[in-house]
Amino acid sequence: MIAREQKLSKILGNSMSALLLGARGVGKTQLIDAWTKESSNHLVFDLLSPDQFSRYLKDPIQLRLEIEKAIGENSDAQTLRVAIDEIQKIPTLLDVVHSVYFKNKGKVQFVVSGSSARKLKRGGANLLAGRLLSVNLFPLTDSEYSGDLTRKLLLGSLPGVIIDNPQPERTLRSYVHTYLKEEILEESLVRKLDAFSRFLEVAAQYHGKIINATSIAKAVGISPNSALSYFQIMVDTLVAFFLPGWNGSTTKQLRIQPKFYLFDNGVASALRGELQLELTERTSRYGELFECWVVQEMFRMNEYLQRDFKLAYWQTNHGSEVDLVVSRGMGEPLAGIEIKSSTKPDPADFSSLHLFSEDNPHAKLFCFCRTPHRYQAGKVDVLPWDQGITMIASLF
Repeated sequence: MIAREQKLSKILGNSMSALLLGARGVGKTQLIDAWTKESSNHLVFDLLSPDQFSRYLKDPIQLRLEIEKAIGENSDAQTLRVAIDEIQKIPTLLDVVHSVYFKNKGKVQFVVSGSSARKLKRGGANLLAGRLLSVNLFPLTDSEYSGDLTRKLLLGSLPGVIIDNPQPERTLRSYVHTYLKEEILEESLVRKLDAFSRFLEVAAQYHGKIINATSIAKAVGISPNSALSYFQIMVDTLVAFFLPGWNGSTTKQLRIQPKFYLFDNGVASALRGELQLELTERTSRYGELFECWVVQEMFRMNEYLQRDFKLAYWQTNHGSEVDLVVSRGMGEPLAGIEIKSSTKPDPADFSSLHLFSEDNPHAKLFCFCRTPHRYQAGKVDVLPWDQGITMIASLF
């Protein structure tokens, strides 16, 4: 059993309820299972089960009757823990949750899970006016599963892919075909599966890169607006995220179009058809996947620890680039971070950091790489990438 950084009992205590969001395969069901089993007084409803889906789709009130029956039979006054998995299958059940929650305050806690709030909001679902804490779950972080780095750069870190799986490549191919394509169509997020499938394959080539909606639309055979809407669907369903361009410079022309990152390197490899290609250190492909991995880890850390950092990249129109800028929003950035896959970066690798520092003299400068030990290279603090992420989380 993997110990996850997100622990529902710690987040919710004995009274709060939550909407747990995350793409398929990140481990929502296991997290919910651990939470419910901490108490002998619990109910679990799995809407992926055809029988349960049919039962509550036909009669949502049946859910309320069963929950209230369990509350009434609770002789020791222990709070009833109720989990409803894949709530987006029947969004109207949130009205039932709302009703039971307010009628039985202090007697019941809910965790409802789904792959995205997008369909819930589009369907006018009752999200309990903020009374459900929003909790996001992602693939495993490095601290949750400290396996071989090269393997994780290629295969990602979805639990079902990298833990005790003799055929991870086959699992990733299945994930791409059955979830990213068919299920998104099933949820009525797109109408044309063939166009969306082509889009996914092209978009995967932009993993870690600045998106060009016009070029992508031309390659896929759709309009630029459709391409942008497809990107947004992926972000809303938590299978991707944008990294915006930092625009705080007063003296340099900067690129501010966002970069696009898939939530998992293994999914990117599957969409690109690169699962069988050997990943070798000191190659550009290794460096690109390493950079994506570190950005993903920073993104997950920021969410899990609720640090409220604004993450961005910095790039001039002349091509100078800093991979990550950490800030609190408006005002001066806190840190500029260069990401290198080498064990001893060349001092020339820090030229963009020094240029960035001219406009942002108070920002700390870092290089996250695979060095075994931390050291100082002029103004740049060079350190192991995992230590760097921990340090950023605790420093500011």
